[in-house]
Amino acid sequence: MDPKIVDDWAFAGWDGGDSGHTWRITACQQEKPCVKEAVTGRWRAKRSGLTTNCMRQMSAVREQRWPEPVCHAVQSLQQSLSSRVRKRHQEESSMRKSLRREFLRGTLCASVWVATDAWAPKVTSPAPAQGKLERLKIAVAPIGYDTNFTWLNPRSGNLDKRPALEFLVGIDRHTGAYMPELAETWAMSPDGKSWTISLRQGVKFHEHWGAFTARDVRHAVFLITQPESIQSDASTWRTLMGIGKTDSRDEVARKVAQEVEIVDDYQVVFHLTQVAPEFVETISATTDLVIESKARWDAGGKALYGQKVVGTGPFEFIERQLGSHVLYKRVEHHWRQTPECKELEFRWVPEDVTRLATLLSGEVHISDVPRALQQEAVGKGMQVLTSQLPAMQHSWQFGGLYFASPDKLDPSVPFVKQDVRQAMNLAINRQAIAQALLGGRVEPLRVHGYHPQLDSAIWPGIWNLDWDRRFEELYGYDPARARALLAQAGYPQGFEFPMYLYTLPGFPEMVDIGQAMALDFQAVGLKPQLTEIDFPRVRERFRTKTIHGALFPIRHGLRALDLIRLANKAKDSTAYFYEHPFIEERLEALGKSMEPAARARLLREIGDHKFTAFAEIPLFWLFAEATANPKYVAEYVFPGVITGYFTHLEYIRLAP
Repeated sequence: MDPKIVDDWAFAGWDGGDSGHTWRITACQQEKPCVKEAVTGRWRAKRSGLTTNCMRQMSAVREQRWPEPVCHAVQSLQQSLSSRVRKRHQEESSMRKSLRREFLRGTLCASVWVATDAWAPKVTSPAPAQGKLERLKIAVAPIGYDTNFTWLNPRSGNLDKRPALEFLVGIDRHTGAYMPELAETWAMSPDGKSWTISLRQGVKFHEHWGAFTARDVRHAVFLITQPESIQSDASTWRTLMGIGKTDSRDEVARKVAQEVEIVDDYQVVFHLTQVAPEFVETISATTDLVIESKARWDAGGKALYGQKVVGTGPFEFIERQLGSHVLYKRVEHHWRQTPECKELEFRWVPEDVTRLATLLSGEVHISDVPRALQQEAVGKGMQVLTSQLPAMQHSWQFGGLYFASPDKLDPSVPFVKQDVRQAMNLAINRQAIAQALLGGRVEPLRVHGYHPQLDSAIWPGIWNLDWDRRFEELYGYDPARARALLAQAGYPQGFEFPMYLYTLPGFPEMVDIGQAMALDFQAVGLKPQLTEIDFPRVRERFRTKTIHGALFPIRHGLRALDLIRLANKAKDSTAYFYEHPFIEERLEALGKSMEPAARARLLREIGDHKFTAFAEIPLFWLFAEATANPKYVAEYVFPGVITGYFTHLEYIRLAP
């Protein structure tokens, strides 16, 4: 690196080859001769204070040009952190001791970035805006899918497209209950295989694309089931429509036309290949069936769709600047809700500390701030807004557990052994991670995909109380027992494995949690190789069953059946985590059974199997949290149950 530009860059070096931790780069303060520090071996400039060309220097290491108050805030935080890291290097006598203390006292909780007095004078909030805010700006971590195509990303990738789009069934922002949106009524046939949907009349698409009709509903099903679709619910819709993953585009169109019957412009009937009592969930805003214009597709196809997002929502698309932002304007006199703000901007900000700095400086008005930083934000007048319902479950998945696909299963992968999977669960100090990184504001996750209240409301009897009673015995923190199980499995010296680290909107702590887990794994003799990587690359690997031997994080709000069909099904899915013949048998039975108690029993049996097989590393349930500047945002109520989390933005009340 050029020491005239880059002053300091502290990165772990144990992340599997990637040069990560770029958010810790600090810019050189002045163009003076650089000296090499005796202790750290780093090249540094001799300092004489913060220079006035801060923005120019910072832009040399980061392409985004922030206003000077933001730049000063970022530099101050980074310099404070670098100082603490250098001090610890002097104090610690061994790598192991340094890493452990770094987690317990410093940089990992640092991600806590505990602000010092140096940060206070650098950040100055601007005077309150005159009148109501016109452009509402929201800072979130990049999704990894910077595209206008709704079917070429997973569910969370539609976060930046939802403002322009609507669904057949909406979600109440206070209760999470289903409510009419583009569909006014829905009814299931006695056999559970047909659903009749009556559509809302008088709804217009943006621009000049005419009225919403039944043709657009059928078209939405085509988009999500077409061969190139990788949307989260693509596999569910293909199964319900009788579509194979290898079907041609013409064959998909033929099957969709057959199974989505258009009665008239405002009524459709879905004819399904299996019983689906929960079908209303599949057409709701918690999932992926967004409504886009068939007339627009006929006029320009994929090329036209790639230019902008066009729907019937309360915001109309203006522009997308790749890697920077997405901008919308409000739809005046929208049929459902006219937003108070004239414009809405999603801004991509990878670094936690920069998202906080932009919020404190007034550059943005709502930000995805890590829980460990929220105290600093609140101390400077910000407000933390919490979702109405538990929003996301966080777990780590073992790559390669393809027990229902012998041709894909690699027996040499250590994760294939159940003792190894239990040992890795026993190695994790969940309580310490929850307290240090999440402020203790968590609920326990016993089985991936299951929540005791949310799922029981749909399938009474699904929850097994033994999962609570036995969790400490089977999963509780016990390093000695973990080491014994590893030795029993044939790994007394541990083994190496990659741990993938990436961020997703709504849960910025995922990287820090992975680093903390790596320390726990090291303590029992395992050798995790931390690898910072973009989520789309990881998703492609678990989508194609090529992620053998890697550990990777997941966060979402899916209900049990949706999750199992998405991630625990052996064929024709869009994600493959843990699969097993036992689960395949229960999924087949679920496709035939209408009786609620039987469906709950089958789902509970799948949960029992995953629980005793240590199918994953379950960590926590959390509420989604958004940090807002109350000078601009008076009220923001959102349910949290929709993956992507920052939804219902059209209902935000602005401060006067």
